[in-house]
Amino acid sequence: MIGSQLSFIGAGNMNRAIIEGLLAADIPAQQLAVSNRSPDKLNAFESLGLVVSYSNVHLVAQADVVVLGVKPSQILGVVKEIREALYRSRPLLISLAAGIQTSQILAILGADYPLVRAMPNTPATIGEGAAGLYATAGVSAEQRVLAKAIIDACGLSIWVNKEALIDTVIAVAGSAPAYFFSILETLIDEAHKGGLPAEDARILAVQTCLGAAKLCQQSETNLATLRNNVTSPGGTTQAALETFSRLDLDGILRAGMQAAIQRAQQLALETQ
Repeated sequence: MIGSQLSFIGAGNMNRAIIEGLLAADIPAQQLAVSNRSPDKLNAFESLGLVVSYSNVHLVAQADVVVLGVKPSQILGVVKEIREALYRSRPLLISLAAGIQTSQILAILGADYPLVRAMPNTPATIGEGAAGLYATAGVSAEQRVLAKAIIDACGLSIWVNKEALIDTVIAVAGSAPAYFFSILETLIDEAHKGGLPAEDARILAVQTCLGAAKLCQQSETNLATLRNNVTSPGGTTQAALETFSRLDLDGILRAGMQAAIQRAQQLALETQ
């Protein structure tokens, strides 16, 4: 499906995750190029067979797709740097920068430039990412298919039809791994206080989280039924869930998600 020349500007974790996913999917290394200012990072990619360069402009000139994996504070400057090269060949541009809206990039490139905004999360680094994608009006149907195939190389993705929904994606996927890490920390700590060795508590808690996630993924049963299947009347699970309800765990989680959405909106304003 991916027969295009892909250029990655930046050698950070997300670009690396996508590149490794593409290589694992048997995309030839010769189709992949990366630019960065760090010789060590470029050497690592070169050892995998990728084309490497210190020049962003040089990479853009050869690309069908350009993936911008630089820091949000740097991305608009990079877009200005490569603008003329983008105009010449008009490759699809994919931005991974949090807090940078497509309107800010299109203000530099023009309203009809083909641009996809992608919001992946850190499990992408092990091929288990979840991402939201938003396409601007200039993106063709073929480019949408290509963009999704690229991001899906390190997990899975869904399209949103309004860019504002990327903020919701951030709350439910982008930031959410940290929610689960925080819950796991508490479970492990409390189990350790209850007498289990810390490593055993970690093994059990992590495996339970993984097993519950796989059960959700592989079952057609709704979540309420899955929860009820574990909850015997008058049993230990019911006691725990009733405590969560009394302390309004549901409200706490919803408030946290809303705080993430509001902060994403604030970050977008701060970069304008």
